[in-house]
Amino acid sequence: MTKYCSGGGSSCRLGRVLMAGLLAAGVSAPGVPGGSAEGAANERVFIDIYSPNVRKIRLAIPELRPLAGGRKPLGLRIAKVIESDLRRSGLFFVRDRKGFLENPLTAGIRKKDQNFREWLNVIKAEGLVKGGYRIFGDSIEVEMYLYDTARGVQELGKRYRYPASNWRLLAHRFANAVLERFTGEKGVFDTQLAFVSRRSNKHRGEIYIMDWDGASLRRVTRNGQGNNAPAWSPNGKWLAYSSFKSRTPGVFILPTNGGREFRVSSRRFQAIGGSFSPDSRYFAFAQLTGRNYEIYLYDMFSRVKKRLTRNFGVDVSPAFSPDGKKIVFSSGRSGTPQIYVMNTNGAGVRRITRRGTYNTEPEWSPRGDRIAFTGRVTDGSSIDIVTVNPDGSDLRRLTGGQRRNESPTWSPDGRNIAFSSDRSGRKYVYVMTSAGTQLMRLKPGQGPSWSPALP
Repeated sequence: MTKYCSGGGSSCRLGRVLMAGLLAAGVSAPGVPGGSAEGAANERVFIDIYSPNVRKIRLAIPELRPLAGGRKPLGLRIAKVIESDLRRSGLFFVRDRKGFLENPLTAGIRKKDQNFREWLNVIKAEGLVKGGYRIFGDSIEVEMYLYDTARGVQELGKRYRYPASNWRLLAHRFANAVLERFTGEKGVFDTQLAFVSRRSNKHRGEIYIMDWDGASLRRVTRNGQGNNAPAWSPNGKWLAYSSFKSRTPGVFILPTNGGREFRVSSRRFQAIGGSFSPDSRYFAFAQLTGRNYEIYLYDMFSRVKKRLTRNFGVDVSPAFSPDGKKIVFSSGRSGTPQIYVMNTNGAGVRRITRRGTYNTEPEWSPRGDRIAFTGRVTDGSSIDIVTVNPDGSDLRRLTGGQRRNESPTWSPDGRNIAFSSDRSGRKYVYVMTSAGTQLMRLKPGQGPSWSPALP
């Protein structure tokens, strides 16, 4: 029997999700005790993330204990990253650690060391995250546990060993494990955002990458010639972008493993942005053909291009459906930029937006249920992030009246959207839920692209 934690009440307690994948032995890393037999009850709690009345699980996350060679600030930093990730999921309420009754630097982290009654009745935490870490030269090893305080059982046990500089990554991955434990869905806390920033050159944009929460900023391009429209491949092996670094602006694809980049567009004609197919084999982009832009399909294996559109309007911003059978794009063939959908062979074109005078930059949700785009769908002057069903019904404006909001990109789980906005007077990258709530401002920049789950 599976219980859904959607309306509150005493039944909304931590428990193991009845899912084969979560019952596998791989839940625990070698050397770390996994869930005990006590926790293998048939009655389990599953957080229904689609319920309109989800009650947040109450968690306590003390700072990690230094087990050997540890530095005190690092344990607190790791705990804060885990806390931040889970808070931003909107599914957890994290207790203030200032009210905790034990010293985390000396308290035990294993099940036998826990006073579950105190955590449940005094701290009011249904779930308890405990961890410790060791430093070995340039490496860090972390033990992490998740306990159900009501039943006094261990729900999760993980061990990670990374270069010490990657401590944020291990924090993100444990937060993913906690989220998956209670929703059955993989988290996105270890994903990244590629975007355009002028932080190194106020006149020319360069491509940068940051973690989904805005940390760990890294510069990708260094040509100083103007770069934009980054796009990840679903397999994480490629990062495409547009650049003015050659005589004719074109589209380039850069291997993320450090290999040599190559150009997919013609050297004779201008080309801009695009996206990869779900299997990462094809890349769709727009190339100047005659007097307007048309959409082309590039085969990553054969290196052959195929033209998909042929009309007098400007066709740009192609993006694949998650099943790879359709392409959504923006076209001016009706007189104003509108959103259209076609088959991947260019046939079956149909218009899906009929409201507004400027609709562009569409992107299909990984779930296939919604299409996000940049649009002016009201009588005002603001440009907003809008979503719509693939058949054109149920149009929803997620931002409103905050100047210019552009370039939506979905998280791999389809629950969040990153975009850029100048609402503060300067363009920043923001993240919000797919319902337009829980807005989070990240770094100055524009044109974000959300990575897949990376290895």
